[in-house]
Amino acid sequence: MAGKKYHLAFTPELVNEPITFTLAREHDVVVNILRAEVTEHGGTLIMDIAGDDAKIDAAVAFLRSKGIDVRGLERTVVRDLDRCTDCSMCVSVCPVKAYRLDRGTWEVQLDRHRCIACGLCVDACPAAALRMDDVGPRA
Repeated sequence: MAGKKYHLAFTPELVNEPITFTLAREHDVVVNILRAEVTEHGGTLIMDIAGDDAKIDAAVAFLRSKGIDVRGLERTVVRDLDRCTDCSMCVSVCPVKAYRLDRGTWEVQLDRHRCIACGLCVDACPAAALRMDDVGPRA
């Protein structure tokens, strides 16, 4: 079951709607909320939607029909292993714990499936070993 990551932005009127529940139940997809922020001005979600491609497409169409701005995450973090000093600054700033320090080898490891491409690690890297790169457009 393939998963795709999306950034959702919604209005204050939709904050109390059970949208992710309805999405999962009616479209037979698995939803994993990676990051959420809700304020009086609306909210944003970064989520992974897993399922068949046709079901994911239908789920995205449902979200858009509700007035939610849906954008595929089109960027990824690229690590230059020649520059990386395994200082673990990326580990300390990552909000989703996509990085971890292997205590046996003292090497930093990146779990790309957890990464939400927020860029905090890129800004924090003192060796400039991390950069954001396009992975191609997605609906």
